[in-house]
Amino acid sequence: MPRLSVLLADAGITDPRDRADPDVTRVDYDSRSCAPGSLFVAMRGFHHDGHAFAADALRRGAVAVVAEQAPEEPPDVPWLIAPDTHVALSALAAAFEGHPSRDLCVAGVTGTDGKTTTATLLWAAWRAAGIRAAALTTVDWRCGDDVIANKTRQTTLEAPELQQHLQRVRESGCTHVALETSSHALALHRVDDVDYRCAIYTKVTSEHLDLHGGRDAYLAAKELLLRGISQHDDGIAVLDAADDFAFPVLASIPVATRLTYSADPSVAADLVAEDVQVDARGVRFIARTPWGAARAQLRLAGRFNAGNAGNALAALAGAVATGARFDDAVRGIDTLDRVPGRMERVDLGQPFAVVVDYAHTAESLETVLRELRAATHGRVWVVFGSAGERDREKRPAMGAAAVRLADVAVITDEDPRQEDRLRILEEIAAGATAAGGARGENVIVVPDRTDAIQFAVAHAAPGDAVLLAGKGHEGSIITGTEAQPWDERAAAEAAIRSRLRD
Repeated sequence: MPRLSVLLADAGITDPRDRADPDVTRVDYDSRSCAPGSLFVAMRGFHHDGHAFAADALRRGAVAVVAEQAPEEPPDVPWLIAPDTHVALSALAAAFEGHPSRDLCVAGVTGTDGKTTTATLLWAAWRAAGIRAAALTTVDWRCGDDVIANKTRQTTLEAPELQQHLQRVRESGCTHVALETSSHALALHRVDDVDYRCAIYTKVTSEHLDLHGGRDAYLAAKELLLRGISQHDDGIAVLDAADDFAFPVLASIPVATRLTYSADPSVAADLVAEDVQVDARGVRFIARTPWGAARAQLRLAGRFNAGNAGNALAALAGAVATGARFDDAVRGIDTLDRVPGRMERVDLGQPFAVVVDYAHTAESLETVLRELRAATHGRVWVVFGSAGERDREKRPAMGAAAVRLADVAVITDEDPRQEDRLRILEEIAAGATAAGGARGENVIVVPDRTDAIQFAVAHAAPGDAVLLAGKGHEGSIITGTEAQPWDERAAAEAAIRSRLRD
């Protein structure tokens, strides 16, 4: 257990006064987690100000507080002032765990869509090359042979939990880790003290505008990952050359090694997918790379889109640039047969397709619907919603995308949180009808998600495809302030069984 003074010095926090120097047993930002020996960091959040909970942290045994303002009444324990406690929390968490990322090859995977698939493919490529590897993603945490579901609903954990995971990865003997890195994590300083070696970018569109305020600010947050890596003599960037929005900006950032990729052979890049063949079994293509050409195959269940070859190329580039043999990496991406909640088929013998996917932006919804449209002989149904207290701007855009590319759009809850659920659904429906949809015909509003899934499955005909979009792997639906248990696949299976009994 480090002394407070040692931890503060390591984190670069100055304590100008001579005071008690207790042992620190943990670093906390939630007063409810505090225990004897905790160092409590008071942060201002979207809904609560951590400074209001400092007294509770002290009652639970916190031995020191780091805050942005002085207390009304000085406590009996050290109270330290930091200009930004989000920054301080990252530094303190990394220092407490002994800076585990410094002993790891960390590849950050960021972008708007495809992050989880790319990070998991990278993990598989490393593993096939004999590299002890881990992956921390929205869906799960992989460390060697161990796979644990990520039930936190966070893509990138807050700094103390993230540093704890990285320490476990180091202790396990893994040397490489693929870290799915969100714009939230970058903008809110959660990963300031992660020592990244490689930055892999999937296509950047727009998301989380409620936090960032605009598309350019969203990209600026994404840039932070690469700007950090550019400070290293051996930094690696893997960029999508076909990304018209982000590539010109990202390519202007100097980095020791830059590799580009494109799933479109008409776009010049270091790694290109050629002779792409897609069907319900997956994607097959020739990967033409600086290390030679090879036939690659993706067995990811239900992936019909050549664009997924781009995720594979990004993973191949990241794997080989960080020590994997090219032939091994190609073999590794073929070993991955599913990523939970990513175009995951639900097949109980019904005469129509049911697919679960995490698509929750207009762009990702368009991509998935185009995939299904190309592989479906009958009608395409889509059941989807949009989260409350998040990007209101994307709601009508998602409604419009659904009407353009699906035959029937069933609009339902996703995570209304403390917003009026019906207002959210009406904003989506307004976009759908403005794009030519007809309410009650191909635009159906069913607020309860279980009922919506049952409605679509009950009315699907042989040869149709039903896409359940937006929840994917997530294990809850947040209504008000409560997270109610949810399993999208189980809900789909229940609806299918009911249909088969009828």
